[in-house]
Amino acid sequence: MAELKNPNVIHPSYFAAKESGGGGNMNDKDFVTHTELELSNEKLLRHIDEHFNQLEKKIDANKADTDLKFEGMNSKFESINTKFESINTKFEKQKVWFYGTAIGIVTATCTIVGFLLKFVK
Repeated sequence: MAELKNPNVIHPSYFAAKESGGGGNMNDKDFVTHTELELSNEKLLRHIDEHFNQLEKKIDANKADTDLKFEGMNSKFESINTKFESINTKFEKQKVWFYGTAIGIVTATCTIVGFLLKFVK
């Protein structure tokens, strides 16, 4: 079977056959029949499909690997969020302690000042 070398280049014998009224040498290895051309095209399409399937498999494998990495990152972020939540809880407890202490000091100060004012009058 003759192979297509470059479909964009027309063989010089093509023009010679046209100028001589056609009917050139059809046994020439530079020409193919429709059947040979279709078989060659099918072979090329199968080859292209094969490459696309390989690329698709590689892309799927990379996507799965990337998904696993993102899942790992998400779990790390969740653990960091848990740590921040525990720190926030500690701050809330400290605020309650601080406000309670401040209210107690203000109350004690007011009581002492109240007693001193009674004794001064």
